[in-house]
Amino acid sequence: MEAIKENAFPAKIIEIKDLFNEPAVAINIYLTLVSVLERFGISSRHSRETINRCFSLAKNYLSVPEYERDAHNLLKETGITKEIPLKLAGRSKLIHDQIKPYLIPGSILDLGCGDGKVSGLLKMDGFDVVLADIYRNGYINETQMEFRLIKNHDQIPAADDEFANSLLLTVLHHSDNPIKILQEIFRVTQNNGRVVVIESVYGVDGFQLSEGERHKLQSYLSLNSEQQRMVNIFFDHFYNRLINYTEDVTKKANVPYNFNTPEGWKEIFEENGFVQENVIHLGVDQPIVPEYHTLHVLKVIK
Repeated sequence: MEAIKENAFPAKIIEIKDLFNEPAVAINIYLTLVSVLERFGISSRHSRETINRCFSLAKNYLSVPEYERDAHNLLKETGITKEIPLKLAGRSKLIHDQIKPYLIPGSILDLGCGDGKVSGLLKMDGFDVVLADIYRNGYINETQMEFRLIKNHDQIPAADDEFANSLLLTVLHHSDNPIKILQEIFRVTQNNGRVVVIESVYGVDGFQLSEGERHKLQSYLSLNSEQQRMVNIFFDHFYNRLINYTEDVTKKANVPYNFNTPEGWKEIFEENGFVQENVIHLGVDQPIVPEYHTLHVLKVIK
């Protein structure tokens, strides 16, 4: 029998097919997928047919790579994979507007920058931004910003105290060693500098949101903490491995599912020298990527 795998905190990494053993989790995933597909302009009837086929693949695969390939091809048939870049066009502006109020004057390190579009907007604001990631996105050259390739996943290619601000935008739960990443961010960020973190979290009740937002998320918020974590696992995998599928194993998104609760992250931040000055519950602010996000504003004290 295969050994139980755990994430960095540690918590059991539940295989995709086993998520459906929890009826409440399966129902939430189903309802959320209906909403996601309808946002792509797919009719309710067609979206439900697609989801049922996707669920069948998720419950009966022989290997995860097989499921990823077959489910991606199914989604490709519906036109979702073609439409998603258009549907995500406003995502960078949204994130920019969320983080900008918490930045201080000075340089910025955008660690795990992806396509660099968020930092492109910060550059237009007058910030001096350095991009860094474990791979070079094809869009990076268009940003005309300095890019540093991370060759050692546990070490940031930057000098001590080099940056006034550091960004970790939905990066930590994709990191094999999020604690080491935080230690490195602490090293390269100046004393009294600012670190802005956005994370996909679980263990939330939604009381920090408006009544209208809570109502829209009623299905998710009614789940217990572990069930919410299970839903996060499904959608993290769905977005990063099904929609953004690649056969090149070197370019597959890393999905160690290192999710935590907002309180859990606060404790980890403080254990590693940061002071959490604020936490903002964003809720499911990006409906195409339906994960509950919190924004953490950290101060570096050395």
